[in-house]
Amino acid sequence: MAKKDRESVSMKDAVKVFLKAQGLDSEYKEKEVIGKWEELVGKPIALRTEKIAIKNSVLYLKINSAVMRDELFQRKSQIIEIINKEAGFVMIKEVYLK
Repeated sequence: MAKKDRESVSMKDAVKVFLKAQGLDSEYKEKEVIGKWEELVGKPIALRTEKIAIKNSVLYLKINSAVMRDELFQRKSQIIEIINKEAGFVMIKEVYLK
């Protein structure tokens, strides 16, 4: 009996294909980016971030420091750029700070 040639696929690639087929790839990427928040923006900002969520291409942040909130307001475009670069596509179009 001859063996069938099978193409091996890594688990990571298989999961990506599955998520895309189910329409969950962008939602998964959102969770992944949120999980990397401290790595992306640094520890001082992450420590002052109480809540973070992404909905309809808007990043919602609840910051517990007025000074930090003002600084982030001035750096909105930089935050958008960092997150979209990490995601590999335009995930965020606006940042809402509270």
